[in-house]
Amino acid sequence: MNSDLVYMNHSCAPTAVLDINKMEVRAAKPIKAGTPVTFFYPSTEWDMAQPFKCNCGARECLGVINGAKHIPRHVLRKYFLNQHIKQMLYDSDESHRGDVSEV
Repeated sequence: MNSDLVYMNHSCAPTAVLDINKMEVRAAKPIKAGTPVTFFYPSTEWDMAQPFKCNCGARECLGVINGAKHIPRHVLRKYFLNQHIKQMLYDSDESHRGDVSEV
């Protein structure tokens, strides 16, 4: 992405969704003036080359952010995930139980 979106920060309680398929950013919840627009990095990142310690301060903070590959599925279900991440989860599931939309 060659835009200002590359400067959006991560949060484990994101204020926005970055939908790659629709090429849009939309509010995940009402955003008050002055509140940073953030998104959940693992919604677009499978296995990050540079994991980092999260300092988002959210009650549900995951601690270390290193991509969707490293996060339990029951946690990922709480977040919007882009289709390519859902597909990677499906492909990594050896049992292939369930449908990609259930991730």
